Amino acid sequence: MRPIQDMTVAFLGLGLISGSLAGALRAAEWCGPIIAWGPRERSLERGHALGLIDRFSLDLESVMVDADIVVIGAPPIATLELLPEVLEMARAHDDPIVTDMASIKASVVEAAMPYYAKFVPGHPIAGSEHSGVEAAIPDLFQGREVILTPLPETDATALSAVQAMWELAGARVTQLSVSDHDAALAASSHVPHMLAYALTAVLSDHPLRPMKHGGGALRDMTRIAASDPGMWRDIALTNQDAILTAMDAVAAQHAQLRALVAEADGPAMEALFAHCREVRRKHDVILNPLLRPDEGES
Repeated sequence: MRPIQDMTVAFLGLGLISGSLAGALRAAEWCGPIIAWGPRERSLERGHALGLIDRFSLDLESVMVDADIVVIGAPPIATLELLPEVLEMARAHDDPIVTDMASIKASVVEAAMPYYAKFVPGHPIAGSEHSGVEAAIPDLFQGREVILTPLPETDATALSAVQAMWELAGARVTQLSVSDHDAALAASSHVPHMLAYALTAVLSDHPLRPMKHGGGALRDMTRIAASDPGMWRDIALTNQDAILTAMDAVAAQHAQLRALVAEADGPAMEALFAHCREVRRKHDVILNPLLRPDEGES
């Protein structure tokens, strides 16, 4: 296999995350062509104008024919719909490496059956409440985790190539099983978004309009409620069971905290708050590898 930087990488869908990866590879002096396909010519034209890609086409097969690595950058449900066609073309055209960036993995792996050995399921834990290729940030993945969820039949060379690509983009790469990924991300990313939506909805209907009087706490708690509604609809639908389990756990903890407030149990509240502060501070380096005010997760 030739050096990864000399390969042709093709992005299927060009938005915030895929555009950021294209920009990161460009900044890392990727030597091979960076090409793209998508359903909307405007996004592709914008990505080309920004220097993120070398060329694009609205014809999927013409892009697949030229690709050594295919990166599916579509929202979750669009990824599930696109993946079977992509893998069929991959089998017909020199077996390129294929990977995705969807926030859920069980549904993606199911859509990949019969399994294509050079498909490497992946998920970058980085993002923003902004969307579209115009919002691409080339250093978005610096110090951020990318989780790969290979199956036993995943080709080792393909897995190494996808890992190397992400490491060139500045990410730290880890591996989880498909089920562990979906459960962990439901708790760490998906439910925080659900909470942000719930809080924002409550405040939007409040007669005193408290959003007008918010400070840093409200800013931080509601920022991700400005994320792409369609993408988060897809995530909630495709990781439903794990999200409901995590939401139930949060509801139980909230009920316990409510009881402490109702009972005016100051010592117990302080102990809980101190524990939470310790947990948060212990993970500060992971959660803030590079401070960026507009950063979010997916």
